[in-house]
Amino acid sequence: MVIMHHEMNRCLDVPDHPSNDFKMLNTYVTQLPQGNETGQYLALDLGGTNYRVLLITFDPDSSEPTIEYDTERIPPELMTGKGDDLFKFIAKSVNRFLTERGLLDVPLDMGFTFSFPVNQTSINRGTLIRWTKGFSVNGVVGKDVVELLNKAMSSMGLKVTCRVITNDTVGALASCKLSYPDTVAGVIVGTGTNAAYVAELPAGPNFKILPPTATSVVINTEWGAFGDHGLLDEFKTEFDKIVDERSQNPGKQTYEKMISGMYLGEITRHVLRKLVNEKILFQGNMPKKWNEMNSIPTSLLSDIARDPDYLFYNTERIIREYFNVTEYTEEDLQIVHHVGVAVANRAALYAGTVNRIKRREVTVGVDGSLFKLHPNFPANMLNIIRRLANPLFHCKLQMSEDGSGKGAGALVASLMQRTRGR
Repeated sequence: MVIMHHEMNRCLDVPDHPSNDFKMLNTYVTQLPQGNETGQYLALDLGGTNYRVLLITFDPDSSEPTIEYDTERIPPELMTGKGDDLFKFIAKSVNRFLTERGLLDVPLDMGFTFSFPVNQTSINRGTLIRWTKGFSVNGVVGKDVVELLNKAMSSMGLKVTCRVITNDTVGALASCKLSYPDTVAGVIVGTGTNAAYVAELPAGPNFKILPPTATSVVINTEWGAFGDHGLLDEFKTEFDKIVDERSQNPGKQTYEKMISGMYLGEITRHVLRKLVNEKILFQGNMPKKWNEMNSIPTSLLSDIARDPDYLFYNTERIIREYFNVTEYTEEDLQIVHHVGVAVANRAALYAGTVNRIKRREVTVGVDGSLFKLHPNFPANMLNIIRRLANPLFHCKLQMSEDGSGKGAGALVASLMQRTRGR
């Protein structure tokens, strides 16, 4: 934790340095939802081949907003076509969504979750740095995606204005704060991983262009690259190194490769292969599937973890049905179970090492499939947070549902409510 804390401080003090492991990005979110928001707002969640249009209605008399949404799939040709065509396609789906609900003539404000690398310069301005996830749309890199979206919707006569651009991590924080006022951080632990937290001002050179009344700001750490410059080398195992070397981005996203669901199954495979090669497991007989990359999905680790320490029903079923192993001992079952549990437990411990908040009572909103589906992950993550934190501080982890949808809606609702109240 000391290494992480020191590196975060250094990255805040010397932003944009080539050796920085953390981006520590200014989100321009200086106030978060209070739980008393009212009105109807749109949210657009674009982060892959599928995207969502959401209508979110906030009622102060209800503990949760009402959410309606449609999911659309982006045609492959638009993922590599022209930017104008992509945003027109999105605008058409917004038009259809509003028409079906009789809201076409109602002015609506929108929050935009855009899960691609952007250089954000205000709460509603973000310039695309590069496309990822199979997108290579022409004419968008270097442009303000909010401006492109607003232009496309305006050209169709839509009375919709995008007021906020955010990502799923900040959204997880905002979504959780609706119900838990002491929420001060958002963490994603799924296929990827990231964290955002509320920091007191002044926070560093990149945070000077904020409203003079602001006392805090949400910082997007982009912590997946922690360790890319060697700070975690002493903690990396031989299996981490193999997974990294054979990945699509060797030497990059070091922390993410030790935590996220995309890599835990592959780490497990390499551990088990070594045990077989050393004749500790299955009498040295290698399951054929284990010769294939990514043949152990991380979801199996969740199933294995549901077994008690002395009964290995799920582990045995997986070994027989998934890996087609018919000859094994009770000790083999115990070894496979132990390895699967240990790899996931280590990930949870790493995910819980951040402690940037100095308040006595705090909630961290967490989203992501690993946190949701692995039976031990939340408890192990919370355990390390409490062990490393000041004993006077109390932290709880809370599932943050749909940060990329509800969270974006909560941010725009909070912003517009404050704007109207001036």
